Amino acid sequence: MNIWEILDRITISLVEFINKAKKVVNPKDTVGLVWLYILGSVAWLIILGTAAMNLRTYLTYDANSPSVGPIYYTMLTIHGWSAMLGLVPDAALGIIIFSMYKSGLSVVHRRLITAMFWISNLALAFALFGGPDTAWYMYPPLAIEDNAVFQAFRLYHGAMMGAAYLALALNSACASIAALVLVIDAYLTKPKDKKINIFAAYGVAFSLVIAITLPALTAAELWYTAAIWFPSLVKVNPLLWVILFWFYGHPVVYYVPFPLFGALYYYIPIYAKRPLFSEKWARWNIFLLAIGSMLIWVHHLQTFPLPVDLRAWITVSTLLLASGSGLTVLNLGLTVLTSKGYDYKDPLGLTFLIALIGFIIGGVQALPQPINLINGVVHNTYYIVGHFHLIIWTLILVGFTGVFLDLLKVSNPNLNFSQKARKLMVAGLIVWTVPFVTIGYLMSIAGYLGLLRRVIAYPPMFTPYMDAMSFLAEIGIPGLVITIATGIAEYIRTATPSTTQISTFPPSSFTLSLNGKDMVKEVK
Repeated sequence: MNIWEILDRITISLVEFINKAKKVVNPKDTVGLVWLYILGSVAWLIILGTAAMNLRTYLTYDANSPSVGPIYYTMLTIHGWSAMLGLVPDAALGIIIFSMYKSGLSVVHRRLITAMFWISNLALAFALFGGPDTAWYMYPPLAIEDNAVFQAFRLYHGAMMGAAYLALALNSACASIAALVLVIDAYLTKPKDKKINIFAAYGVAFSLVIAITLPALTAAELWYTAAIWFPSLVKVNPLLWVILFWFYGHPVVYYVPFPLFGALYYYIPIYAKRPLFSEKWARWNIFLLAIGSMLIWVHHLQTFPLPVDLRAWITVSTLLLASGSGLTVLNLGLTVLTSKGYDYKDPLGLTFLIALIGFIIGGVQALPQPINLINGVVHNTYYIVGHFHLIIWTLILVGFTGVFLDLLKVSNPNLNFSQKARKLMVAGLIVWTVPFVTIGYLMSIAGYLGLLRRVIAYPPMFTPYMDAMSFLAEIGIPGLVITIATGIAEYIRTATPSTTQISTFPPSSFTLSLNGKDMVKEVK
């Protein structure tokens, strides 16, 4: 092969890559939009994971000086913002769009949704480049300080700090607009006289929750912008700001898990080879979870001097919402236990089983938290960190992986994971899950013993806990990488010129899960 042939091949490959990149950047159909949001989620996952491992480096180094404090808190903020403002909305909307596709719905306003994705994510990237130092909750007054003692941003000062909060407002506003448009598009494309499947029912319902609650964060961020740019005219009331934030800040923790509940209801019966134990329970539960998630945000303020009657409401309402989650566990648990044999050897089957079990073990730790006497002890400790990270590492990340693997199958009809690939992917899931579940419990035990969260200086007795957490994380991370990389490798291996294009079902069809099988029926 001469130099000209090599250059020709390179040119052809480059042109193919550019053409495929264009289709990802500006998708042409509903599944293309899923890819855009899923890849955005993966990008933020890499960023937040890198920040997490960097901040853990400071937590395990026994010769830290006070000068590393600002670096640690900046890494902590990048980790939190990338997770809550980047990964969470992108993953939630990606899963919701995929749920719509699996029920025969489609995105009508594709260009608008695409524009909202790019504005939202680029705005967040702009804010992060300023070196934020406020943690993801951005509490006033420190979040708008800009002096020698404390700086909300390491690089942005003065008017630029206001611009950063304006960018964050764009980030949240665009995500809420996208969520609202998806609800509208679901209504516009719903087949007449047909019930959408349970996956889409949860997806669309919680798209509406996102559209209702996320604007509260937008308002709070715009308030910061105005206070920074016009300090003589606009003042920030800390209590009202905190109320606005937590009206968004509690439901946001459900943005991904609740659409994934729909995924569990959809996929687990397929791999259990039987219908869902009670679809009626599952559909009625949507109302309890959706409404309840927006009413109990005040339990995040239990360290505030709240009235006794409000504290009683916190306990009752939080446990009521927990009963909705318990009903989900009962429904799915009975589906698995009454099956003739759950197919956990299939990578997709295992991902959703791990997601369910992970939600159970992580959720149990939340049950004591609304009780006032207990919350005061654990509220600011690693017990809370262990609880929500168990949910993140199992239900959210492993469940997200299951959706991604099915997206690969949808995009390439020729894809059928080989036996070797299946074993490798299952092994990767186990290598990920075991260490991270262990880390979650180590965090909770350390918190129970008194380890405070968000601090870099802690008693020496907790050093072994920190070392073990970091060591186990190094072991576990390759597991998920192996699973996802193997799925992608199989996708590429089985791709042909006719299947490398992102495919969709015909517009006149929709997918149902019936007796554990996907069926495509024509809409008359």
